[in-house]
Amino acid sequence: MRRAVVALAAIAALSNGASAGTFVLRSTTTGVIAAPVVVPPEEPTTSLPPQVPASFTLSMTGQTSMAAGAALDLGPVVFGASSSLSYSYSGRLPLGATFHTSTGRIDGRALIAGSYTVWVSATDSSGTTVTAEVLIAVA
Repeated sequence: MRRAVVALAAIAALSNGASAGTFVLRSTTTGVIAAPVVVPPEEPTTSLPPQVPASFTLSMTGQTSMAAGAALDLGPVVFGASSSLSYSYSGRLPLGATFHTSTGRIDGRALIAGSYTVWVSATDSSGTTVTAEVLIAVA
């Protein structure tokens, strides 16, 4: 009996033009449909901080696609940095490749075929960090 009441209430709600965000209330004694109650979506309570553009940019140059055993030489290109930089990376370098923290260069020989994603980051003396993604494809 309870399933039938729920099913009938659902059918009545759908047939009376109910839409998302609208609740159709029905009297349990008279069966009369009351006026729909519209519930507005909640507004976010915390605002997002404004995005501050970095004071400099970083990109990596060099050949990123090579045969296994070929020389690898990638270097950073930085625009707009006014102070000394330190470099770091995350991800996976090909076997035989070396990352130089003082210069941000990746060099050596890519010995094993595969696809390697590396993120190189540069940080200036104020603590601002920018990151460049490099995909190294070794065939």
